[in-house]
Amino acid sequence: MGADKLLLPVPPEGIPLVRHVAERLLPLTSRVTVIANDPGICDAIQGLAKEEAKHGRDGMGAATDVNCLQDDTPGDGPLGGLATGLRRIEGWALTVAGDMPFISAACCRHLIDSSDCSCDAVVPVLDGQSQPLHAVYSRRCLPAIEKALDAGMRRMDSFWHEVRVRPIGADQLRAFDPDLHTFTNVNTPSEWKKALALLSQG
Repeated sequence: MGADKLLLPVPPEGIPLVRHVAERLLPLTSRVTVIANDPGICDAIQGLAKEEAKHGRDGMGAATDVNCLQDDTPGDGPLGGLATGLRRIEGWALTVAGDMPFISAACCRHLIDSSDCSCDAVVPVLDGQSQPLHAVYSRRCLPAIEKALDAGMRRMDSFWHEVRVRPIGADQLRAFDPDLHTFTNVNTPSEWKKALALLSQG
């Protein structure tokens, strides 16, 4: 990309992409945690909760907490980031990648609502492909994740055989996001250009 993609400016205000993603999730929770080792990413979300509350954004309350943490063990990739987050919570965590400009709060709410004590993870499946970076995980997954990391495994699904994963089909999610743009991420300049075209449409 030629630059850190999480800091790419999102129109119309030009806010960093990671802040844009966090803003879209604020109505869902009283706590948003960004796992990042780049101080610039952490700086990008500073003051977000206070700013949103000041402007009276929907879903915002005075108790909303937005914070940034470094990985407990840098170099372990997204799975290490998931472990870092789960160590600091009780219950469930919605996990999304920071490069998803169209993340749908409604789709995420459906995933959260699909979680219960009979499963340990709720993961969307599109055309046979699991979407582990747009999913919900229970803290109960943490021992299996740590075991995988200790064994040198870094794939997001490397621990799934030891936990109960509930798949959610695309048909369920289309009710909230017909084109499933929520799963769009940006890894190349051409993908960012396409995303900008959609973002400019509102």
